[in-house]
Amino acid sequence: MGDEHDPVEQPITNHIFGVGRDPCCQCLRPFQYESKIVIPDVIFERGYLLRIEQGLQRNDKQWGREVHVFGRLDICSSEEGASRGSVVIKIASGDEELTAATSCKNTDEQAITIRTPFAANWWDKNGSRPCVELLITVYVPRGGQIDALDIKVANLDVSFSRPLTLVATERIFITTDYGRVYAPTRSSRRRIDPYILQSRQIIIRTSSGNVEGWFPLHQVLRIKSLSGLVAIELGLESADSHSATQAKVFVETGSGSIDIRTPSIFYAKSNKQNKAPKCQPPARDYVVEIATTYGKIEADIVVASRATIRSKAGDLLLRLLPVPFSSKGNGKTHLVTELDSGDTDILLLDPSQKIDACAENASRTMGLKARRTDCSHDPGLAGLHSTHQSAYGRIKVDYPESWTGEFNAETLCGKIAVRGVNITIIRSSTGKPRVMRGHIGSGDSAILMTSSYGNIEFYADRPRQDSGASITGLPNEGD
Repeated sequence: MGDEHDPVEQPITNHIFGVGRDPCCQCLRPFQYESKIVIPDVIFERGYLLRIEQGLQRNDKQWGREVHVFGRLDICSSEEGASRGSVVIKIASGDEELTAATSCKNTDEQAITIRTPFAANWWDKNGSRPCVELLITVYVPRGGQIDALDIKVANLDVSFSRPLTLVATERIFITTDYGRVYAPTRSSRRRIDPYILQSRQIIIRTSSGNVEGWFPLHQVLRIKSLSGLVAIELGLESADSHSATQAKVFVETGSGSIDIRTPSIFYAKSNKQNKAPKCQPPARDYVVEIATTYGKIEADIVVASRATIRSKAGDLLLRLLPVPFSSKGNGKTHLVTELDSGDTDILLLDPSQKIDACAENASRTMGLKARRTDCSHDPGLAGLHSTHQSAYGRIKVDYPESWTGEFNAETLCGKIAVRGVNITIIRSSTGKPRVMRGHIGSGDSAILMTSSYGNIEFYADRPRQDSGASITGLPNEGD
């Protein structure tokens, strides 16, 4: 893993100390008292790991004004030719004693701990609040390869900064209590990854902060936020041989919206070619789980053997590309959406298009043959089993013409409309609940759509002139 010659988009701006997330309280300014701690010779080699922990130092004897700590932790590449990394910690505040009170410890195991007092007992209880700003910069040597990078901060943002080439073979674990995690996004004009991040497991957790930017999917990408939003771009081209068969995406929020894009695969929503992907993704079993309690989910994502998308309250707006690839070898896809309150809109892209494979070089590295999808040889949408449920909200499902199989729609108080080619209705009921069952073609796919108080619309390709498409609907009671 890792190639220092891989293309990385160059930086646009440089970070300047003193420019970070502004505190939410009135601090004593200016931050004229600064200090700097440099930890040199951080080893980025196999068999080593790097741990960084930042927090407040608490004890039973502390009293006085609570100290507000803010700032960020940046991860970026070292200068060209550097064989080892380093960690630079800058501390600033409006009080000399407060700046000096922040401590840093480093062990032989490369475990770095930064602590700031929880309270300043010498501080006046009225007036400006004691504040400390921290800027921690982790410099990663290009070509270096570490086993794991663990970052746990209480009060800081965490950013991946261009240029960056970071290889942590086993895992990258980032958690922040009151900060956000952000990374550069992929340029819409240039097909260049904004930075290089290689690890079998990338795990990001926040309490109240957002997670934003471009992140690669190798083997596992897990993002969880209790009350922040998640707005990410996915990179699917993996050079990790351990990611050759399966890739898992887990995204969860408590009360924030979720927005997931895969720009290398999906056209912009304004593009009229939105029924077909840009290219065929690497052949892997993509397992997807997306969930939020209160928030909208909007996702353009590739799915294979299993995808589950849930929300208690919030709309679902999904564009999905099913890939007929499974680690079990059966090629079946199970797709589930569940929503209590809100509308569900699903557009399924057609995998049966004759398009080139994406990232041929990455596929060769994984030991896989880059595939072309052909209608006559590829199973396409065969074996797709879908379940879409909503309690209070409309369900609209738009599948391509290549979908064939059984459909079952049931709603307590809404309308049902089904449209496609060669529709056969097996059962149609206008009572309560309203039911429509049938099949389109003779395929082995199946879809179940249920709503308590909402309309159901199922389109197996939109009708075109002379296409033979037809629409079947249940009338309202009394019509």
